[in-house]
Order: sequence, then C-alpha cells, then structure tokens
Amino acid sequence: MHPLIVLGIGLMVVSCVISGIDSVRTMRQGREPERRIRSFMLAGGMLVAGGILVAIGAALS
Repeated sequence: MHPLIVLGIGLMVVSCVISGIDSVRTMRQGREPERRIRSFMLAGGMLVAGGILVAIGAALS
C-alpha cells in the first residue's frame, strides 16, 4: 500500500476523532456556535485532505 494512502486514511481517522470530541463537548457543555463551526471546518478539511491523499496514492500505486 502506498504511503500516501496510509497517511490519507490516518487523516480521515483524525477527522472522525475531532468530530467525536466536538460532539461530546457540545453535549456536556453546550458550546457556542463559533467554536463548533471552527471544529466542524477543521474536521471537514482533514476529511477532504485525507480523501485527496488517498486518491493520489491510489493513482501512483
């Protein structure tokens, strides 16, 4: 398996972890919308970056 695929999958897992942490914090503390949007954008960016790396790695292998 190409290293970019492994890195991309790792970024996708990190995205899921960030989303999970944000969800738990929101349920416990009731966070303000601005912080939730930043966390959502970070998780979404990690997911897209991971997908791009997997696609590039698959094309190169």
